[in-house]
Amino acid sequence: AQDWESGKLQERVACLNRPGQSYALYLPSSFDPEKKWPVLFLFDAAARGAAGVEAFRTAAERYGWILVGSNNSKNGPLEACVEAALAVWADARRRLPVDEQRVYAGGFSGGARIASIFPRLAGRGIAGVVGCGAGLQSGLKPEDLGAGSYFGLTGLSDFNYGEMKNLDLAFDPSGIPHRFLFFEGRHDWPAAASCLRAVGWLEVTSMKAGLRPKDEALADEVIGRELEEALSFEREGRVFWAADRLEAAGRLAAGLRDIPNLQARIDELRSRKEYAQFLAAEKKRDKRAEDFRSRFGRAFGPVESGALGGRDAVDAALRAMGIPFLKKDAKNKKTLEDRSLASRLLFDFLYNAQARASELYGRGDLDRAAVYFDLAIEACEEGLPWEIFLFYNRACVAALMGDKKRALDFLGTAVDKGLSNAGILETDKDLDSIRDTDRFREILETARRSSRALPPTG
Repeated sequence: AQDWESGKLQERVACLNRPGQSYALYLPSSFDPEKKWPVLFLFDAAARGAAGVEAFRTAAERYGWILVGSNNSKNGPLEACVEAALAVWADARRRLPVDEQRVYAGGFSGGARIASIFPRLAGRGIAGVVGCGAGLQSGLKPEDLGAGSYFGLTGLSDFNYGEMKNLDLAFDPSGIPHRFLFFEGRHDWPAAASCLRAVGWLEVTSMKAGLRPKDEALADEVIGRELEEALSFEREGRVFWAADRLEAAGRLAAGLRDIPNLQARIDELRSRKEYAQFLAAEKKRDKRAEDFRSRFGRAFGPVESGALGGRDAVDAALRAMGIPFLKKDAKNKKTLEDRSLASRLLFDFLYNAQARASELYGRGDLDRAAVYFDLAIEACEEGLPWEIFLFYNRACVAALMGDKKRALDFLGTAVDKGLSNAGILETDKDLDSIRDTDRFREILETARRSSRALPPTG
């Protein structure tokens, strides 16, 4: 550990005994190799170790945690994820001064599911798990988690919002200390401020479990955040969320300090008509989401059967699912919760359409793949990272179909939206039919300039 600079992200540390496995590493600025430190093992959905480390970097600096983010674990075969998790676990314990009582695992999307089985992979209990944008591995129950605590982080626009809401309820009878923080955001690693909240909560929970010395000032700071946000929500008229924050503060403060008039404040918020109105509206939102997913089969049926193709198929499916109206709702609905619901439904549709498109693309069924990619593009909200992926793959389909103009148009849009990997443009055989055109060379040069303009990492 003395070989690595503290306070600086190390993007790739190769495992000594498994050189094909590596991890991103962050040591807090206060790091002392003679001391033991809490360690958070992080797993991304796309093998981006640095992405998870960056998300928790502010928290690690504030509370003095080591961060280890696998560069190999991703959404994919479970066996490969297990191999990656075992590799970083063994290497970090060998090379870093790990506080064996303060081992944590966290992840985003599929990585959250790997984090949930990390105790089993490590062969021992751990202090806590942080699940971002997804819950537990299939078949795993909260009471079998093997961790002393659980913190869930999910954006209101995340398509896994419903899953995390239900998981919060499923944890209640387990007796495991847990907290679910829902915030304004999409399906991605949470912002640094939300990750700071998670680590602060885990610090106070560790105090209560006797895993670290008590620190009244730290506990007051973390509990105070919940109380301050509750007051802010109450002023904004967001009564349900104000009560949620007060309840979270009360659970965390139990055994450490008293919060005057807490239960009376919670009861008063729950008695308001706005609280009941929120619950009724949330029930309607849940029902709308269920009904929306049930219509996928009817919307995609004409494409699957071949009854409709091309633009006719796209327009029919968009109308059947009400995609144009959802895009308006995502921008214009009065409440954040209703805007978030529209975004969740759009992403749900996008996700299913692109998954089917990718499957058909791999089988060489280009006509239907094109329709599904077009559907995903139409449902994709402006600014989502998925836009680049969708436009690039649609360009590949068009190029393979011999539609050079549309291929170049889609490819140009992908680069305009941020595609900067000039290497893939130069080598992807799917683009061979357009590679010797003047416009392709212009697009390639734009991608090269964008790549050179990217700020250095680390």
